[in-house]
Amino acid sequence: MHRVTKLLPGLGVALGIAMAAMPVAAQPRPAAPAAAASTLPNDITLRLAGSSTIGGPLVVELATAWAKKLGLPGVRVDSGLDPDEYDVIAERAESVRKLRVQVRAKGSSTGLEPLLRGQADIWMASRPARESDIEAMRRRNVPNIPTLAQLQQAGTENVIGLDALAVVVHPRNPLKLLSMTQIKDIYSGRVTNWSQVGGQNQPIAVYSMETTFGAVDAFCGTIMGVSDVARCMEAFPRLAAPRFAVLEELSDAVAANPAGIGFNSLSLRRSTRPIQLGTECGVGIEPDTFRIKTDEYPLGRRLLMYVYPGRAPSPATREFMQFVLSPEGQAAVSAGGFADLAPGKASDTYGADRLDNVRNAQDGGRQRIRPTDVRAFEEAIGSADRLSITFRFQAGTNNLDARAEADLVRLSEQMKLPAFEKQQIVLVGFSGAAGDYAENRTLSRERAEAIRDRLVANYGIKDAVALGVGPAAAVACNLDPNTAPLNQRVEVWLRKSVGG
Repeated sequence: MHRVTKLLPGLGVALGIAMAAMPVAAQPRPAAPAAAASTLPNDITLRLAGSSTIGGPLVVELATAWAKKLGLPGVRVDSGLDPDEYDVIAERAESVRKLRVQVRAKGSSTGLEPLLRGQADIWMASRPARESDIEAMRRRNVPNIPTLAQLQQAGTENVIGLDALAVVVHPRNPLKLLSMTQIKDIYSGRVTNWSQVGGQNQPIAVYSMETTFGAVDAFCGTIMGVSDVARCMEAFPRLAAPRFAVLEELSDAVAANPAGIGFNSLSLRRSTRPIQLGTECGVGIEPDTFRIKTDEYPLGRRLLMYVYPGRAPSPATREFMQFVLSPEGQAAVSAGGFADLAPGKASDTYGADRLDNVRNAQDGGRQRIRPTDVRAFEEAIGSADRLSITFRFQAGTNNLDARAEADLVRLSEQMKLPAFEKQQIVLVGFSGAAGDYAENRTLSRERAEAIRDRLVANYGIKDAVALGVGPAAAVACNLDPNTAPLNQRVEVWLRKSVGG
């Protein structure tokens, strides 16, 4: 797992989640993090278990920043014999207060059981909770198992930052792009030589990590198309080295072998080179910061922290989660090598580039886009700037997902700032290309309108408009089932108010 003796730099990143093709249900406004006075005892203990991606340098950054806020600048890391188990200790000589953050980072799939058994306060996960987690708890006879819906409740499921899975190669590998099909063929043993995918004539050295890591779930589900991790990894060819339990060592092994290929968190790429992902439409996608923040990079990941559902958290758990989601905590997320959740603004050329793409009137699904929708999109964003906030839904439901619920608050708070007083919010709904065109367009409009109505009714936003343009202006390939869900979304744009 992670060694925590140093903090790793990295590029900020995010998770692409499928959005259900349904309108948004009206939901109560979630409570914003409270700024109440601390109720912490003098001897504070917080226990975290699960993801090694979160439980490495990121937790050290968060614990250090939290300790500083509590007035405890003297921080040290006490590592045990097992590199994935350590304590972050903070104290000062003239104070009776002491902070201990116990971290057990053995992989995302290992964190739910200690949470439910009362052995951890927070479950760290680099992928969302799912039914297979619940079923695994039943097989282990864990008491008081919650439903998946209970784990997905706002306040129980907390998106704390953004990461991405990268397919990495040796820095001198001449290949710039591999399609997801080619990567699948390499990891299923159908392609064994780099020359078969346009590279040099040398055997491919394949590297992988242990099965408990959330990165394996993401790779198997998105690239291999197999949700069962054990069955997925049985198809892997003979590996160049035993499966890695320390993720940094995997990247170092690929960087030392000109024929190597592996997959890892982008923040842990070290001296390897992330390769562009080619889609079935022939478009190469690389993990640039803004695209990852908007959930449009196919191998993006959300970093999550779960607390026990339906139970009041301990004072330490509550205040730590409030800190993590605060501006100070999000600065620590960024310092830990990941993307924070603060709304980001697109480049000055972003809007023009999007308009150039939509004017081709093709969505990647070989379906012609209606000119009226092209014109509607042009008129909506012609003088507007795109924010990274992108509203998405829990898969198979009409409920906003955990990040989207929190983004309603973030957007409303941003619009209160003086720089945004005379800005109008433009919500643009989009859909995939499958199914009836008119129905897709109607649903995309209804999603945007429902979000507008919540912003106006619950958050005091006075100037917001909504429209839906169906499958126009796709951001991913509709021909590829792995990327098509990324087109189901509601984007946020800002432009000068009519009376501003």
